[in-house]
Amino acid sequence: MNRVLVVTLLVLSAGCDTQELQLEFEAQAFAPPQGFTRTTVTGESISVDEDDWRTAPAYQTRIEIDPAFPNPPGNNPTVTVPIKVRGFNTVQGGLELVVFDADRLPRRLDDIRSARDPGAYVFKFVPTLIGQSGLVRVFIVDPLGELVSYGDMQLDD
Repeated sequence: MNRVLVVTLLVLSAGCDTQELQLEFEAQAFAPPQGFTRTTVTGESISVDEDDWRTAPAYQTRIEIDPAFPNPPGNNPTVTVPIKVRGFNTVQGGLELVVFDADRLPRRLDDIRSARDPGAYVFKFVPTLIGQSGLVRVFIVDPLGELVSYGDMQLDD
């Protein structure tokens, strides 16, 4: 009986730790952007912002996010954000790439309708759709609105 109680408490406490870490991650995500990972048109990182494109604690073992490229986009018509899903059914449903507009309303830039199978996926979007300039934060969310990752884009005037 005591053994079952100990195992149950360990499982519950691990879930609480993940929930706390997820809440901390979300708080960091909604702070003002302060840097960005500079990348080339082929996806090579020139300089890295350690805060960019981290994977949320709830998704850390399931998804890997590479930095958006090119960043800044310059005259390039599209920006790509590569995603790797590591296992079957580790992502229930799809994923969305969103930005908040000047009125703080979410605007979808692209979506991956289903990411249930392991493999490589990509978001592609036209940076002018963001409708903002300067340093702008972009978010990846699951179908329930749970934050998966975030990164910053330098959109020049």
